[in-house]
Amino acid sequence: MKGARFSKAALVVISAFVYVLSIQPLAQAGYPEKPIEFIAPANPGGGWDLTCRMSAKVLKEAGLISQPINVVNKPGGFGVVAMTDIVRNRRSDQYVLIAFSAVLTTQMAIKKNPYTYKDITPVASLFVDYGTIAVKKDSKYGTFKELMDEWKKDPEAISFAGSSPPGGLDHMRIAMLAKAMGIPVAKVRYVAFQGGADALSALLGGHTAAFVGEAGEIAGHEESGTVRTLVLLADKKLGGIFEKVPLAKEMGVDVVSPNWRGFYAPPEIKPEVLKFWEETLEKMVRTKEWKEVLEKQAWVDYFLTGEKLRAFLDKELAGYEALAQELGLVQK
Repeated sequence: MKGARFSKAALVVISAFVYVLSIQPLAQAGYPEKPIEFIAPANPGGGWDLTCRMSAKVLKEAGLISQPINVVNKPGGFGVVAMTDIVRNRRSDQYVLIAFSAVLTTQMAIKKNPYTYKDITPVASLFVDYGTIAVKKDSKYGTFKELMDEWKKDPEAISFAGSSPPGGLDHMRIAMLAKAMGIPVAKVRYVAFQGGADALSALLGGHTAAFVGEAGEIAGHEESGTVRTLVLLADKKLGGIFEKVPLAKEMGVDVVSPNWRGFYAPPEIKPEVLKFWEETLEKMVRTKEWKEVLEKQAWVDYFLTGEKLRAFLDKELAGYEALAQELGLVQK
């Protein structure tokens, strides 16, 4: 009897040991054992593209990922095309991450995206990129006040290029500015493009009077002098090349518009793969290489994972749904 009891106990221990081995993180089994794909749901040069390329660069430089990381641009529907492909065709792909941001939240808020965050797997938010208004270097508008004065006189005389769709984040920014300045939202001239680079090309080509987007999207242009940033839609001053740029609230317009950015994964990602990416991205944001990227791009650290990230996304979606209704962008 004692021997039988011992055998049963031994079997329990062995079974438990085998189970523990079976759920060890894939990193210990060599994950990733093949190249990784980062998808930017927009054309090269915009915020999603920069998120993918800067993350891939730092992950490799810091030795956190040994396999190649291929950045693929998949524009269309302001993130909806890429999300649709992931949900329908790549649900169980363990080797892909997709860039996302508040732009995708606004698409859900205005009912342009058939999916929600429950249909995919949020992995991590990495940073916040604050909104901004910029003009090309030889624009007649030298300051935000000059732009505001003419905009108030003739709202339809000023056109803004942005990289989100009508009713999306950049459009909401212009609507919020207009509302704060007493300008009828219906008279706002907003021109939507598929990415920040396309919107900037329209600005530089003289097709629009101003650009609305994020500081990170125009950091390179600001540094080279091809654009002039008039105002930041931030709650605190930024450093570096944006150090002298005023905040909208300093100009009497109380509008703050941050855009967080990060990565999501397919809906059927394995728990151990999700854990790997959460831990690896957390290591990445602590590196000196990443801190240098934040400083150069005027990005502000905002790392969230797990339940904190999901709670944040739920709260943000509810907020944008209310704002979209208030601005008349969707029906109540």
